[in-house]
Amino acid sequence: MSNYDPTDFTVLVVEDHKFSRQALVGMLVRGSYENLLCAKDGKEAMTKCAENKIDLIITDINMPNLNGLELIKAIRTNQAQIACDTRIIAVTTLSDTATISACMTLEVDAFLVKPISIKSAKEKIQSAITEPKRLYQQHFYQDVDTRINLSPQDNTQQMTKRIRSINSCVRELTQLSEIKEGMTLVYDINAVSGGCLLRAGTKLNKKLILRLFELSKIIDTNSIVVREDKTQIAV
Repeated sequence: MSNYDPTDFTVLVVEDHKFSRQALVGMLVRGSYENLLCAKDGKEAMTKCAENKIDLIITDINMPNLNGLELIKAIRTNQAQIACDTRIIAVTTLSDTATISACMTLEVDAFLVKPISIKSAKEKIQSAITEPKRLYQQHFYQDVDTRINLSPQDNTQQMTKRIRSINSCVRELTQLSEIKEGMTLVYDINAVSGGCLLRAGTKLNKKLILRLFELSKIIDTNSIVVREDKTQIAV
């Protein structure tokens, strides 16, 4: 978007800690964003969504009443009074692989990694706003476990599908730049910490590939094995 103007968009910041909420809003104001709304948890955010035209949501994950994953899932599954493809940025840490995995399945539009800087906030917002509003994985949304503080093993067990048979070209990739749209994961993509980020059987699309590049610092590239045509999946 060549004529990107921060004043054209309404941003909802969802954060339960008052200081963190005020700090992020202050950063956005300094970044020339003028149309800003706040909510202290997911429940209040749902009300704000129903009462306002919101272009982008920036949400923390660990919150009372309705956590960030519950909020994102409600939006993506049409349980909120806002478009299901509303652009969403998840605020997280790179060590929380279970949350990152859930957010990727729910197709967030960017990750804002703590500690947050003005530069990173502006870059992520512009990236999310200019990214096409397209969802690819609606059939996975209902299966996402929205409990927070899950261990990576718990989340993987919940979400992983087994590959029953393969009749295709299988490749082991040594770097993220080799990933292309339409490839399907033969094995889970893992973080270097061991947590699962994307499960086997996931067909890679533009949005997922962009998220993987965002997370490149924590991805175990030795675990990326893909196929380039059809595989039979056992549910």
